[in-house]
Parts: sequence; structure tokens; C-alpha cells
Amino acid sequence: MTTYTGDILLQDTGDGDFDMLFENCQPDMTNGLETYVFLAVFGEDWWGNGIVKKESEKMKSTFPAVIRRNVVSDKTKNDGIKALEKAMEGAKTEKIAKSINVTGEIQTANRIAWQIDIEKPDGENEGYLINWNTWDVANLERIY
Repeated sequence: MTTYTGDILLQDTGDGDFDMLFENCQPDMTNGLETYVFLAVFGEDWWGNGIVKKESEKMKSTFPAVIRRNVVSDKTKNDGIKALEKAMEGAKTEKIAKSINVTGEIQTANRIAWQIDIEKPDGENEGYLINWNTWDVANLERIY
């Protein structure tokens, strides 16, 4: 019998979709916050909201609407920061995170990167980078 801890790890397929990977019929798991961050950031109208009772556990991100504008500007960068901060509020409410800091940087005329730094209640830190450009979907990767 296998005991699972953490969450099922969602993996970026490289074409805008995410998938679960299985080995010997067992899903890859994570002890980090990758899956939570993914659902919080991209969970615009996530189907799970219909079964979640606590408002703080619902995923209602406005970040996807920000990047659908397909415009690189200070407004898009700053609106992205605000949307990511709001999307991650539930992590503090649910005591998954002690603090969250979101920054953004325009890297080229077609690219913005946002970074989410999370301090967990046990003092550990996790960081996530969202790279987005005007011709591709945004991808999320854990950077520490």
C-alpha cells in the first residue's frame, strides 16, 4: 500500500496544457506548492469551485484575462502583479503561506516575467516564475 503526501504534480506539456504523469499506475506527487500555485494562478473558473465550500479555497484568478490582452506594457505588468497577489491570497488565509511577494519585469518588447516568492509557515521558501510572451502561452516553473 502506498501512502501519498502532498499533491498530485501537474506538469506543463509545452503546448499550453497541463497533465499528470504516472509511473507504474501511480501519479507523480509533489511536497511543494506547484499544483496549488498552478491552480491559483490559472484557475480562472476552475470546475472544483463548484464543490469547494470555503470561499478562501476557491480558485478565481483574473491573471489569465490579463495575459489574454496580448500587450506588453507597464499596465499589463502591474495588472499581472495585482492579479497574482489576489490569486494567492487564499494561501495566506489557509495558512499554506506566511507571506507572498509578487514582482514583475518587462524583459523584451514581447515578454513579461512575473515571480512569486512564498514564505511557508515553517520558514522554508519557494519561488515560482511565470514567463509569458505575446506569441505563446504562459508557463509556470518552480525556481527554488
